[in-house]
Formats: sequence, C-alpha cells, structure tokens
Amino acid sequence: MRTPFVEGPDGVRLAVSDAGPVSGVPSVLFVHGFAQSRHCWDPVLEGDLARSFRLVALDLRGHGDSDKPEGDAPYVEGIHFADDLHAVIQGLGLERPVVVAWSYGGVLVGDYLRHRGDSALGGLFFVAASLKTGKPARALFGPGMLANARGLLSDQEETYASAARDFLQACAARQVPGAFADESLRDMLRVPPHVRRALLARTEDYSAELERRTCPVTTLHGELDQVVLPAMSSELVLPRVPGARGVSLPGVGHLPFIEARPDFEAALSAFVTSCREALGG
Repeated sequence: MRTPFVEGPDGVRLAVSDAGPVSGVPSVLFVHGFAQSRHCWDPVLEGDLARSFRLVALDLRGHGDSDKPEGDAPYVEGIHFADDLHAVIQGLGLERPVVVAWSYGGVLVGDYLRHRGDSALGGLFFVAASLKTGKPARALFGPGMLANARGLLSDQEETYASAARDFLQACAARQVPGAFADESLRDMLRVPPHVRRALLARTEDYSAELERRTCPVTTLHGELDQVVLPAMSSELVLPRVPGARGVSLPGVGHLPFIEARPDFEAALSAFVTSCREALGG
C-alpha cells in the first residue's frame, strides 16, 4: 500500500493510503467520520476490491497523520475541507472517483459539493452519512451520538476517553471487534479538543447540494444504527435524489464496512461499476 502525503492549498499536509492499480481502473476515495482516521478503511483497502479498483483513503485535517492547524476557522469553514478533497483528487490524478463518505464524512463531502460541485466526481456512496447537523437535525441522530456528545467535546483526557469508548461500542449493533476498537480509540485520542469542538459546533444542511448534484448516488445504512439514524438516508437524502438507490442492511449498526464487510463491498463494487458504465468506461 502506498502512503504519500498531499499538500492542501493552505499548506496543510494530508496523509493518504493508496491501494490497487494506479491506472486503468475506476478510483474510489474514502472519507472517514468524526475523530477517526483513514485506517478505519484498512480492511477494505487490504481486501479483494483492490484487485479491481484504485482505493484511496485520506486523513482529514485535524485527524490521524494529517496536519492539525490551530483555531476554529480551518474546521468550521467548509471551503477548507472542499479544497482538501480537491487537492487529493488532483494530486493523485483520480479521474472521476466515486466518493465514499461515512458518518461525519457526509458533512465534508457536502462541503465539497457546495464549493466545488460534482463535475469531477463519478458518484457518491453515502454510508450512514450525515448530510444535516446541529439542533435542527437532532431527530436524525440516535443515543449513541446524543448521549456521548458532551464527553466527546471534553478537554479532560479521562472524560473524553470514556466517552470515546462508549461511542465506539454504540457504533456496532453487537460488539465492535477488539482490534478495530483499539485502533479506533487510539485515533480518537489523537484528535485535539479544538478540532472536536469546531466540528461538532457546525450546523449544516446539504439538502440543496443534494438536489443540485448530477452524479449517481447510493446510500447504505445499517438498520440498527444508533449513531446516525437510518432516517438520515431514507428521509433526507433519498427523497432529494431522483433515481438514487438505498441499501439497508439488517442486523447492522453504524459500521457496515466492518460488521457486514462482504455485503458492503458487494454494494460498493456494483455501484462503482455502474458509475463507470454510465461514464462510458
């Protein structure tokens, strides 16, 4: 697996994992969620999909091995995330990638749509993705998020670590696999308080961006998700995107790419292939 850095337009270095053939196949860009890192996608990047597609995952600014600028502006102003995604697409030469956005990653892809449009994208694959945040969206979030939100904002290490553990356990319908839970917790503990507070302070609604986009869309949601409720996909996203397909996975929580990886990969592979065919590839 290739692990380069890409520099964003404001000098922020973004860590990237890049697997699969570099050319001649469709590209997929994975965007992780709140306080996670690109390594949440490692099981997918190290699996069978890398034989057929170029798979790229990045650490968002403020997360993982990417730079963590001080202040609120680099995180509350969505143009920065839009420019970061653009820098990765351009810097790695990704041609019309399908973008996979998980959880809070939906906000950042919403930023991209708002500031950059979708002409450079091949498709959007929303995985339990948040496309609306803040108090107006409270009914779209479950107890796994709401009960832990205060602790996730804490600058007290023990308080934050406890909330992070509870949040991670709430992500799975049954139990988060031990190795994944351990690495995810380490990722969460690397995210500074000012980054966490800035991200969770944002109130956004990307309904208009969804209605304006022209590329294909699929949503995938676990039926038992208690972090981002399935209504986010079924009531917010799908009604605004004619022709979009919704995939619902029974018995699965907020981690479909871990809890039901074969089903996740099958749905993603079919979508990427259909997007490629739609582009005449």
